[in-house]
Amino acid sequence: MISKDIKKQRKKRKALSEEEKIAIIREHFLEGTNFQELSKKYGVHSSTISITIRKFAASNDKSALLMKNKPIDSQAEELKALRAEVLELKKKLHDETMRADFYDTMIDVAEEMFNIEIRKKAGTGQSKGCTKTK
Repeated sequence: MISKDIKKQRKKRKALSEEEKIAIIREHFLEGTNFQELSKKYGVHSSTISITIRKFAASNDKSALLMKNKPIDSQAEELKALRAEVLELKKKLHDETMRADFYDTMIDVAEEMFNIEIRKKAGTGQSKGCTKTK
């Protein structure tokens, strides 16, 4: 026969809220937290954790696989790499903008100093060049 204490424990089992279920699923798939740790954290039996995760995985096959295969660490690393790439590209853009401004200024100075037109004016035609006659 089951003692009264065990019966009371069974009755007092905690039901998980939807928010807790979502948090458990995320922690398990994204952070790799095991059932025992989740059980202690949320105050429920590990079988409750297992059932919650199994139900989610069964109803969301693709999401569960994606979450399982791409842990948060790799996402953080990817984000860090993308930020570094953005910074590098911003620096290159700045350098090229400075270079274009330098060439623009150099042409302005040369046109003024030597009194010649280096930039082609809009609307002027191309020179025809030499033609050979027999």
